[in-house]
This record gives sequence, C-alpha cells and structure tokens, in this order.
Amino acid sequence: MRLNLSLQAPEVVRVISTRAWALLVVMVIFLAGAAGAVHVSVAVLSEEAEALERVGAQRMMAQRVVVLAEQLAKPNLAAQQRQRVQAELETMVARLRSESQWLIEQDDVPAEIASLYATAWTDESGVMARFYQNLRQILDGRGDVQALNHREAMLFNEEAAKRYQRHAALEFQRLRLVSTLSFVALMGALAGLFLLVLRPGIKVLEQQIHRQTVLGDAISQSGHGVMLVDSNGKIRFANAAAEALTGYDVESLLTQDLNGLVFSGFGSNGAETILDRAFRSSWRGDVRLVRKGGMMTWAEMVVSAAPVDGKFLVIMFDATERREAQSKLRQARERLFSAIEAFDDGFALFDLEERLLVCNRRYVGLFPQLEPWLTAGTPFTEIIARMTKLGLVETELDDDKFLSTRLALFRAAQGENELRLTDGRILRCLTRRTPEGGRVSVLSDVTDSIQTRDDLRMALDQAEAALRSKAAFLSAMSHELRTPLNAIVGFSQLLETTPDGQYGPKQRRSVSHILNAGRRLTEMVDQVLELADLQDGKLDLQIEPFDVTGVVQDCVHELSSMVTEAEQEITVSVGDDAIPVLGDSARVAEILHHLVLNSSKYGQAHGRMELTVRRTENGMVRLAVSEDGPGLSPELQEQLFRPFGRVGGDSGIGIGLAISRILTERMAGRIGIDCLPGQGSVFWVELPAAKATGTGGGADLSESPGQPVRQRS
Repeated sequence: MRLNLSLQAPEVVRVISTRAWALLVVMVIFLAGAAGAVHVSVAVLSEEAEALERVGAQRMMAQRVVVLAEQLAKPNLAAQQRQRVQAELETMVARLRSESQWLIEQDDVPAEIASLYATAWTDESGVMARFYQNLRQILDGRGDVQALNHREAMLFNEEAAKRYQRHAALEFQRLRLVSTLSFVALMGALAGLFLLVLRPGIKVLEQQIHRQTVLGDAISQSGHGVMLVDSNGKIRFANAAAEALTGYDVESLLTQDLNGLVFSGFGSNGAETILDRAFRSSWRGDVRLVRKGGMMTWAEMVVSAAPVDGKFLVIMFDATERREAQSKLRQARERLFSAIEAFDDGFALFDLEERLLVCNRRYVGLFPQLEPWLTAGTPFTEIIARMTKLGLVETELDDDKFLSTRLALFRAAQGENELRLTDGRILRCLTRRTPEGGRVSVLSDVTDSIQTRDDLRMALDQAEAALRSKAAFLSAMSHELRTPLNAIVGFSQLLETTPDGQYGPKQRRSVSHILNAGRRLTEMVDQVLELADLQDGKLDLQIEPFDVTGVVQDCVHELSSMVTEAEQEITVSVGDDAIPVLGDSARVAEILHHLVLNSSKYGQAHGRMELTVRRTENGMVRLAVSEDGPGLSPELQEQLFRPFGRVGGDSGIGIGLAISRILTERMAGRIGIDCLPGQGSVFWVELPAAKATGTGGGADLSESPGQPVRQRS
C-alpha cells in the first residue's frame, strides 16, 4: 500500500503557479478577443446571409409577379380566380417593394448593394422603378403585360445577387482567417504552457512521485505503525504495521477515528488534545492503544502535522516490552531503595568520580549536621572536609592529613577501619569497590558493641580469674577433704574387720553406714574435681577403635551387685559379632556407669532395666539403657545434663550426667534421653563406629564411616 501524500516543493510550485496563471490570463484575453472577432464575423455573415437571401428572393418574386400578371391578362379567367390572382399579385408587389426598401435602408447591407438597389428603385429611370410602375398599372387595369420588361428586372437581380455573393465570399474568407489565426494562437499558447509550465511541472511531479513511491514503500514495509488522520481525527491511511498493532484490517481501520483507538491521560477527548498540541509542535508520548476486541496495549506515539494541509502523521511503536522493562526496573529500584533504607547501618553509593549517588536515611542520621551536603553529586572529599570543618571527628591529625588518610582508605576499598566522633560514638567504616569502579560505603555505629566487647572482655577476665580461683580452691579442698575422708574410710574398714563378739549387730550396721557415707563422699569429691578439670579443658582421651560389647559386659558385671541390692534386674541385648567403636574405652565405661546408675535411680523398685547396643543408619553406634519407671517431664529432662542439676528426690549432686555429656561430645558423640511421663525412660549415647578389620579385634581407622555429628546442650 502506497501513501497518497503530496510532497511538492513549495518554491517550485509557487514559480510554476505564477507562470501558469500569467499564461492563462494571456490566453483568456486572447481567446476572448478571438471569440469576439469570430462572434462579430459570424453575426455579420448571418446578416449577410439574410440580405443575400432577400436579394435572391427579389429575383424569384420578380419572376412570380410576371407569371401572375400574365394570368391576370387572360380574358377567359374566372372572376373568382381572377380575384385570387390579383390579391396574390398585390401581395407579391408590396413584398417586392418592402424588401427592396429593407436592402436599401439596412446598415449591415454593403453600400455597393444598397446603392445599386437605391438607384434601381428610387430613380425614375431605374430598372426596378419602371418595373414596379408597370406592375401597378397592370393592377389598376391600365397597363399592358407586353409592356412589362421583366427580363431587365431579372438581369438586374441576378447582377445584384452575384455582387452580394462576391461580398459574402470575402467576408467568409476574413472569418476563416480570423479562426485560423485564433487556432494558431491557441496552439502556440498551449505549446508555451506545456514548455514553460507543464514540462517543468511534470519533471517535478515525476521526482515527487518517485520520492512518494519510495517513501510509501518504506512506510508500508516499516515495522512501526503509520497512520494519516485528518483534523477531525478520522483515519485516512494506515500501513500493515498499524493494522497489526490495532488488530483491525485496513477497511475496518479506515472507519475508525483516532479518539476511539487512543486512551491517554488527557481524558475522553485525548486524541483531540494530542492533535491540537501536534499542530503547534510535534507531540510524543505513551498511550494505551485500544485493540480490536477491547484489549489495551501500550504504544509510543509520535504525532506531527503532515505536509498535506489539515492532516496529521501518526507514527506508533509497540511499547509493551519497554513499559514492562521500565516497570520491572522501577520495581527493582524501589526494592533496592527499600532494601537500602531497611539497613540498620548507613549506606552510601559513590560513582567512578567519587561523587555521591544515593544514601539511606540512616547514613544521614549518623551525620545530621551534614544533611545539606549529603545529596546526589557531592564529592566524597567535600563530605570529609565538611566533617573536619564542623568538628564532627575526633582525630589527632590536622585537616589535610586527615583528609588524605580518609581518602586513601576510601580509594583502597579494603578491610575495615574505625571513625571516632567527638560526641563519643564510634563508627565502623566498610568500603568496597563496585564493578563499574565506584565505591560502596557502609557505616555502622559500633559504640555499644565495642562497649559490650570491653565489658565481655572484662567479664571473661573475671570469669577466668574465678575459674582459676575455683580450681585452686577445689585443689586445696580436695586435699583437705581427702585426708579426713581417708581417715574415716580407713577406720571404718578397720571397725568392719573387727571380729564378732566385741560389739553387737547395731554397732556393725552403724560402721557400715559410716563406711558407705565416706565412700560416697569420696566419689562426690572425685566427680567434682573431674568436672572442674573437664570444664578447664584438662582432659586426655585415648581415641582408638575397641569392641564396645566387652565394655558393656564388664560394666554390667561391675554394677550387678548394686542392681541386686536395689532389688532390680538388668539384661543386656547385644549381637554375637563384635561392634567396634571409635573412642576412649575407659571413658565409655564411665559413661555407661553413670547411665546405669541414673536408670536404676529413676526406675521403680523390683523393676527391670535393659542395656542394648546397635548400629544406626548414620554410621554411629547407639548404647541405650531403658527402665520402666514413671518417666520425666520435658522440663525435668532439660535439667538432667546440667552440672548440679538435681531432679525430684535425687540424693546425688547432679554431675554424673553432666560429666557424661562432656565426655561424649569430646569423643564426637551425642547423648540424650527419650521418655514420656508414665512410660519409663531411655538414656542413650551415640558414638562413631569404626569399621572392623578381618581379625575382628581391631578396626581400620582409615575406613571409618565419615564425620560424626557434634551436639552441645
């Protein structure tokens, strides 16, 4: 489809129009003169023809009156017929006289003819005068037909007719000459019009048509929508891209108006407002394009006044992807700014020239006095200079040295440094380089953190001093306690070995109680000292693979008498194969000892306990001691593994399970309890398993099944 636009060059059109109008005026004047001359000549010829007709009629009438006169002279003519012939003769004679008089008096009759007729009619000796007199005499009955010289009259009229014919021939030749000259002049004017106006105009039009064709093809094949609308907004042209943008075919689109296709921020008559603005200067903006079916899409539209008067050229671009990209970019910026504003620390972004691009409110809040300068475009050097001029920073350096130092740290963009303010605040400065060469600066108020750090350091020093004091106290107390305890236990054993008969059963039971209490106190002192050593990190472990089933059997055998005294029963559930564990066997035996004692303590009288050993799916070995006691609530379970955490009516000091937890974690294991109130408890410990070798007694450490799970309570 080609765009039907006029692309005339204004100057060429003006020159051609001026020449054309000048030639047309000359042609009109000339043609008017020629037409007037032809009209006059034609009128003259018309009158000449009438006169010539009358001249010819004179001859015919002369012949007719002669015939009528001869008829009237016949003696045997009936009266009625005579009367009719006489009346006709009178009429013909009167007509012959009146028409000859007309030829004499008519101005358009040539003078030669008029003079000839005047001589023939007015002169008494004239031919026609004599002929007329003879006719009148015949009508009066006094004349003789034989005396009527009609031949002379005929010759006269023939001569007059010949003369008039020659005159008419000359007039016709003159008219033909005028017509020929007019035609030649018209053809010359037309040739001049073609050479001076039409030929240059045709060349210009050919050039414009070529440009119009090229432009029309370019517009039609353009990927952008192009429409031509009139001043009322009616669409007069649309290319294929415009059809694709609007969803209408060309026939339907040409029935639409721009106001029905465009939905803009100017209201219901948005297209009229756009055309009004485009009339003064080109208008460009985004509009919502109402497609066929009512769906809207974004389009960028450029409207300008077209070269054709009263029309506008509308170019449309599909702006959907750009608008979506802008929306996503705007959302990303909003999210970025929201994230920046959400920082608890001050955030600032500088460009490649070290000028401030953006900063959050927290950054401004750190330096409220600098707010007038914390705007986009302010150089970093200006900000630092203002800090020193306003006395915001605490430094022993002079202004120039401080500025150069801060600028060097800012440009290096590595590590962290502190900035101390005169109001006592301490800021931690972190600067990093962006891929574009700019800088990101993050300022954190670490005044409280540093104060807390100092307080923690002081508290740690105090705790370490307390631990050292505790260790010294426990070490001293261990010696002070062990000496009397050893004496009590020793003398109790001597009393217990005294033969029967020296004191009775009651005294022997008292000695047994003293001995058991001494041993219990000794065990407590040992546990307290062991816990203190463990908390101080004084622990030597011999980590190696060993068969845990043997340790379990030894532990049960050692504690069997204690279990029997508690009127309880314990069973062991292990496989026939050896189960290698990676750890310290003596410490594992100690852990099992504590677990069995606690199960016995929290189990019911005449109850039973079970000690099981099995492998788990995560490469661990699980040792579990279950009992059928009343169980523990979750609140009490949390206290079991704390130092000195006594539960219910526990008669101990509550450090056995705490020691077990520390030992288990040091051997990369886990310890815990599973129980529900009223359903008994299961104390368990998991230790890393070691893969057994072919000998069955050792374990291959290089093939141990992965890293164990560490867990601290």
